[in-house]
Amino acid sequence: MPIMRISDPTFEGKRSADNRVFVRFRVNRAPDQRWINTFKSHASSSVLRAANAIFNGNDVALELVRPKSRAELTTALDCFIECANLGLRSWGGVEGSPATGRGVLRDRV
Repeated sequence: MPIMRISDPTFEGKRSADNRVFVRFRVNRAPDQRWINTFKSHASSSVLRAANAIFNGNDVALELVRPKSRAELTTALDCFIECANLGLRSWGGVEGSPATGRGVLRDRV
């Protein structure tokens, strides 16, 4: 069963010059380290610039730039989760096969 977000994100304010907040939510099961690393890479390179992602079992806490709306945040979180479930290392790439250990990108002709 893939990892899914099972709770709505909650916000905790943070006093900072760059308008960052802490967001907390739960997932249906604790992810492994590879999944967490993939999630973090997508989250940090997004428009939300997520940092300090902390995973504690099923609980997740992220520090990020305050989103424009709750809809923007929930869409972004679900996208990061889905990319981690698929093993995508970067937008447009896939995590490598067990044989090579490297990502594979193919041009379409």
